[in-house]
Amino acid sequence: MATNDGVATLEPWETVDFPHFVGVRHRSGAWSTIILKPTGQEIYVASLGGRRVVLHGNGIEFLNPLPSSGGRPVPLRPEPLERA
Repeated sequence: MATNDGVATLEPWETVDFPHFVGVRHRSGAWSTIILKPTGQEIYVASLGGRRVVLHGNGIEFLNPLPSSGGRPVPLRPEPLERA
């Protein structure tokens, strides 16, 4: 939290309560922290090297980053290996 002339700058954070954890995110939609229930253990997910984090009632998903517009798309299901 940066201060300017003694006034604190507040960030627009929000918490979302799930059955097994609480998610903390910026209002832009980027998750920053997951707090597990009932232990209170924190998982910092803001710097996962571009990986996407999806939170929902069934759990936490860590997904690969979206492909860039010039790159090859990442297949959702890998192609089966050809048998010789």
